[in-house]
This record gives sequence, structure tokens and C-alpha cells, in this order.
Amino acid sequence: PSPEPAAPKPKVAPPPVSVPAPKPKRRLGIFNKSKDARETDINALLAPGAQAPEFAALLAKVLTFGAPGRFPVISSMSNMPFKEFDLDTAKELLTQARSDADLTDEQSAETFASVVNCMIIDIIDLASATVKGKDSDDKLTTDAISVVMDFMDHAASLFDAVASDVTIKPVTYGGSLKKKDLEKMFSIYAGSSMMSMDGSVTQDRVDTLQLVFGITDKKAEGLMQKHMMKMMMNLMKDGGKGLEGMEGMPGMEGMEDMMSALGGGGMPGMPGMDGEMSPEDLKQTVGMMKELMDSGAVSEEELAEVRNQFKEMYGSDIADLVKKADEEGAGEAMSDDERELLGMFKTILGE
Repeated sequence: PSPEPAAPKPKVAPPPVSVPAPKPKRRLGIFNKSKDARETDINALLAPGAQAPEFAALLAKVLTFGAPGRFPVISSMSNMPFKEFDLDTAKELLTQARSDADLTDEQSAETFASVVNCMIIDIIDLASATVKGKDSDDKLTTDAISVVMDFMDHAASLFDAVASDVTIKPVTYGGSLKKKDLEKMFSIYAGSSMMSMDGSVTQDRVDTLQLVFGITDKKAEGLMQKHMMKMMMNLMKDGGKGLEGMEGMPGMEGMEDMMSALGGGGMPGMPGMDGEMSPEDLKQTVGMMKELMDSGAVSEEELAEVRNQFKEMYGSDIADLVKKADEEGAGEAMSDDERELLGMFKTILGE
């Protein structure tokens, strides 16, 4: 008899493929929540089970006087310490409340920082409404951030009554606003320091805001350059009218001549740009354009806006002006700085 066919070999299931667990999404550094992140909800600090809720409540009440009208809930609480703010009285009350709560210097300082942290989130979030939507207004933003800075100054004046010899981690914004909103508010406020007629927007305040928003020095410099470019373009569009009355202000030296040359008079050696411009002003213009290009702060949309504004002012595209300068041999009559500026225009056009 013929042999029986061999039984088929059983199929062996392939080994299971290990699927790596999805990596957690990386959050931007400014919004990272470390284990020792400060409280962001004032109610948690005032709850019966919190550390020294009476002390925290007094702190919150006293701090409301640093930004009148911005904290209606806290201001409506019972037993407000006074109707009119008095610094000496406030310090006496805080010193006594701290003693009653039996807090160490470090505990008192950290409670202070946590209360400030909660309250500053509220007023920064309120300020952010001025940079959203099509009807945003730089002056409203500057005014709203000035309220934040007044609050910070008010808080600083009270700190020595809480723990004068303690160094704490600086209070930085820990709310839910997007990074771009914080950067926009910073750009507007920092840029307004040049136009601050009453000197209320000082460099110290700009530096403090940079720290509160967690913006690095390099990023702050880029934001300022970008804001300066927008200011220059607006001035160019207005023919330099925005500079009227600001000739003697700090930081405006030579700006009027530079803008009249770019926006209303011209540039020596280039067709259609026959206004007078001193070598120093021209050098300043070249330097500013270089910094803007090197920083990468100039977007394609902004470059297109520059070209459109030149077209509105001169009735010709900037590309045509550059081309005429080359064709008519204007480069031979240009100084080194003027030739360098022409080269920068070509760089902007990608030629």
C-alpha cells in the first residue's frame, strides 16, 4: 500500500510586534509645570485647609490696591483692611498676620509669591484682550500692561514686611495664554518705551516684563527688531508725520532724517530717491536692515508689505528702482554705505 501523506506542519504564529508607546507631547518651556510650580488658583490659597489662609487673604486684599478695579471678587470680600491704601499700615497688618500664622521667613515669602502669582495671571489675561481681533490697539495694550507693572511695583513695596532677607524664585506668568500673545504684548510695550512721553515705560519695567513673561534675551531682541521694522514701515507710509514733536526724545536721534530720506525725500544715487541723507543716518539704516535680515525676524508677508509701501510712495516697485540704479550706472556715484544699502535691497528681493 502507498504511504499516507505526511500531516501538514502546524503554522507557527509570528512573534508579536512590540509597538512603542507614544511619546508624550513636549510642551513649550514657558508653560512647563514643574513639581514645585506655584498655585494659580487664589481660592486654593484661601481654603480652610491651606497653609495660613488668613495671611493669604490679607495679602490678596492689600494687593488689590495695586490695580484698582481689576479684582472685584477680592475687593468685595468682608473686612477689607482700609478704604484708602496706606503703606505703613499695610506693612504693620502683614507683619502681625505673619506672626499670628507662625510662618518662617521662607514660608511667608513663598505664600506672598503664590498670591502674587495668582493675581498677576488675572490682570495679564485681561490685558491680552487688547491684542486679539482686528481692532487691536497698541495704546490700549500699553495702558493695560502698565497696570500690570504698577501692580508689580505695589507688590514689591510690600515684600520687606513679609520676608525682607529671603531670595525667592521670580514670579513668572503661569496662565493659559499662548506664547505668541505674551510675545505680542511684550513687543508692543517694549516698543512704546521709545515713544513714552511721560517716561512711564522705563527700561527697568521692560526688563521686568521680559522676566515675568519668561522671554530670553535673544528672543526679546528679535521681537524688538521686528517691532521696530513695523514702526518704520508705518512711518514710511505716513511720510514721517508720526515723528512730529518727538525730535528730542531719547532714541529718536537721526530718525527723522532717516525716515524723510526713506519715506519722503529719497536716497542719494538712486533714481527717484534724491533727498539728502547724512552718511551716519545712511549707515544706521544699513545696520538696522542688516540686523533685521540676520535675525530672521522679517517674514515673507512683511517683505511684500515693504515693497507695496515703496510702490505707494514712489509710484514704482522697489525692484524697478534697484533695476534703474544698476542700468543707469548710479552705483558708480554711490558711497560704500549707499552701495551696501542697495545690496540689502537686492537681498530683500532675493536677487
